[in-house]
Amino acid sequence: MLQPSLNASLGCLFVVLAGANVWMMLHASSRSGDPATRTRLIRAHRIGGYTFVLLFCVLFYFMALRLKGVPDELPARLTLHILLALLLLPILFVKVLIARHYRQYASALFPLGVTIFALSLALVSMNLVPYVLGGAGSGHVPASVSVGVMLTVGIGVGFLLLSRPRLWTPSASAALPIRSMALPEAGRPRQSSIRLQLARIDPQTHDTKTLRFVLSEADRLFARPGQFLVFQWKIDGELVPRSYSICSSPAQSAYVEITSKRVPDGHVSAFLNDRAAVGLVVEAKGPFGRFYFDEVRHKRIVLIAGGSGITPIMAMLRYIDDRCLVTPVTLIYCVRTRDDIIFEQELERLRRRLPAFRMVLVLSRPDATWNGPRGRLSRELIATSVEEPQSSTFFLCGPSPFMVTVQELLQSLDVRSDCVTRESFASQRAVATAPPAEGTVEFVRSGKVCGGPSGKTLLEIAEMHGVEIPSGCRQGRCGTCVTRLLEGDVRMDIEDGLGSGDKADGCILMCVARARGNVKVDA
Repeated sequence: MLQPSLNASLGCLFVVLAGANVWMMLHASSRSGDPATRTRLIRAHRIGGYTFVLLFCVLFYFMALRLKGVPDELPARLTLHILLALLLLPILFVKVLIARHYRQYASALFPLGVTIFALSLALVSMNLVPYVLGGAGSGHVPASVSVGVMLTVGIGVGFLLLSRPRLWTPSASAALPIRSMALPEAGRPRQSSIRLQLARIDPQTHDTKTLRFVLSEADRLFARPGQFLVFQWKIDGELVPRSYSICSSPAQSAYVEITSKRVPDGHVSAFLNDRAAVGLVVEAKGPFGRFYFDEVRHKRIVLIAGGSGITPIMAMLRYIDDRCLVTPVTLIYCVRTRDDIIFEQELERLRRRLPAFRMVLVLSRPDATWNGPRGRLSRELIATSVEEPQSSTFFLCGPSPFMVTVQELLQSLDVRSDCVTRESFASQRAVATAPPAEGTVEFVRSGKVCGGPSGKTLLEIAEMHGVEIPSGCRQGRCGTCVTRLLEGDVRMDIEDGLGSGDKADGCILMCVARARGNVKVDA
């Protein structure tokens, strides 16, 4: 049998470990912007957890020894003590099982930790309180006990009052095992540039490479899975802006990855695939784009990608894996040959690891050994591959002709247009029925009436005359420059950055809109 003083000390350590593990789970989430700190806290939580389990086994063993020679009718307090210990045993087992083997249920870890702390406190208090007060006899409580209690309470209250609260940020929730995570409002990206340094290059296929960039210590990037950055590449002394989708998970705060596929006559893609080397420094703005997955709104998703359109889709899948989400996901990925499958090995790993993930690969030019779907994407293939299409949110990404085909197939399946989000890597030019006409542009709120060279975008005319309009990608994709058209007619090269609500309100994208005669805009 353990000495009462030793038993009390081990009991206090038991409770402290349980409380410390809960505190470390919370603290890791509030410091997740610093990957090194988060890693240390997670490691300490793991060590503390296994120490707690070991200590529980020791105390449980000595508690069992107390039953030797006890009659069948146990005292009420001892009976309750045993029942609480037996209740704690399966909870500990389930918590370890989830943490080790069933990450998709990680949202239960924090409630289980709080429950373990509460049971531990109750178990120890049932013995510790009678031991301390009983030692006082009929007289007064010893001064040392009173001082210890008051000191403990004072330190606890002081810690709560004096510790500086941290503002909640999206990256701060990356370590929390809860399913929903509020992210920054879309359409309001940072206007300042971030500085990125190329740290790693991974070949994906014969004409595709993934580039990993690390952020400087002063920069933070809060992106949604599926958004993109606008890079300012310096090639042969000339700055060349290009947009690239982020393919890494936003839960990874220390780095950002893009994947570049070499295209014919592609100035930047050839540079990234053939000449970019580790150590390259580049500036980027963003994130931009309304093409993103939100686990709060999107309860069931279907991802349809063509070729390199898999890159923003990959960010969504990695994010779902990092956050241990149980969102049902179906991926339909269309490529020419087996050698053109980007992220093939990782997609296969995700298929085995994510319980609600289904993947369908479609090859238009398969070899003789291919046993999967072949040819073009068809209505029948979508219908047989997608469960509950009417209640799903569809994300489409790929070349413009591919996107048009998929959109028509979804319409034939009675999928509502507001359930389809698309991202095109090539600007889909509108067919102009007439060339832009000479006229004036009136910026109503700024009180300016301006003329501009024929063919200039409204954003360019605004900048020429000192009218400030927020802008981002300048390609009609991000939606940052959305402005209401009050009067007149414009031609837009692309409308991908306009949501259905924007179109209903008569909004236009200033960066790709060109006036046809006199126009008035709400800017």
